[in-house]
Amino acid sequence: MLKAKNRKFSIYSNASLQAALQAIRETGISVREASRRYGIPRATVHDKYTGKSPAEKKKTGPPPLLTVEGENKIADWAINIAKCGFPISKSDLLEAVAKLAADTGKSNSFPNGEPGVRWYKGFLKRHPEISQREAEGINRARALITEESIRSWFCALRKYLENNNFQDVLEDPTRIFNGDESGFSLCPKTGKVLGLKGWKNLYVIKSGKEKENTTVLITFNASGAICPPLVVFPYVRPPKALVDNVPRNWVIGKSESGWMTGEVFFEYIANDFNSWLTRNGVKRPILLLIDGHKSHMTLPLSQFCEQHDIILYALPPNTTHILQPADVSVFKPMKQEWKNTVKNWQKRPENSNQIITKINFCK
Repeated sequence: MLKAKNRKFSIYSNASLQAALQAIRETGISVREASRRYGIPRATVHDKYTGKSPAEKKKTGPPPLLTVEGENKIADWAINIAKCGFPISKSDLLEAVAKLAADTGKSNSFPNGEPGVRWYKGFLKRHPEISQREAEGINRARALITEESIRSWFCALRKYLENNNFQDVLEDPTRIFNGDESGFSLCPKTGKVLGLKGWKNLYVIKSGKEKENTTVLITFNASGAICPPLVVFPYVRPPKALVDNVPRNWVIGKSESGWMTGEVFFEYIANDFNSWLTRNGVKRPILLLIDGHKSHMTLPLSQFCEQHDIILYALPPNTTHILQPADVSVFKPMKQEWKNTVKNWQKRPENSNQIITKINFCK
């Protein structure tokens, strides 16, 4: 059995090769002398000088996964969204790299669909401005919000806007937006009922499937204008009955699970929210404040928002009950009204044997 030979690589830089070729051309030294002086194999110098092989030293190993421009784009994205309160994880970064590579025809470069550990470590070495740190867990005591932490967040927001010359946005309520998503149960809890003391057999007929929810995203600005709401359904092609029940100015999102995804959020911002801004003549740039945990920040979304003067900025964590207008002023009373609506719907004789489904949710 023949033993495979180990391939040997010559150790010399491209700069040394170019210097050797230049010395031959300009000083007239021989190929042999250039080989000895610059430590490059004589056959290599001869082939490069005579044009038998390219003058540039061929790089060994597989081609890079991304171009320098593509990799810098990923690095800039990770840094910029972190400044806006959206730190990404290793998996987020690798997913973005895989998507960018697929868009440039290099999706088959990844054995498991995304770059491996070696590429990731190399990326961090090539971009020392990006550091990997453990996410700090917040216990119940530390999660308490203080006036100082809230003031610090407002100062950071103002500083970010000032550094980018966007500070005038804060003076115009029509350019300050808040968006939030929430799940509406098809079978909301009915609350306590009254009955004979000690009697346990108190039942209420359920209005729908207990664990089934419908995701709704609502966006509005500080002046009170409401953008088209988004309702997400688990359909590739929503049934006609469902489409007919959704109000005309609402938007239908589609995902496999029925939950909000990065793709659904991007399509809403790009196709609906951005169009609404244009139709209503809203001056740009605008500021869109969203929950950092539900933002689904992707590279395509960041690029689109940058191109269309949409500033995405994360609200501070654990402040939903204080700083999230959509949650406090919209979803909280809306969900209470939704419970009342379900109760009234159940009381109608024609609905005695009916349940609420995703088809009639928006009716």
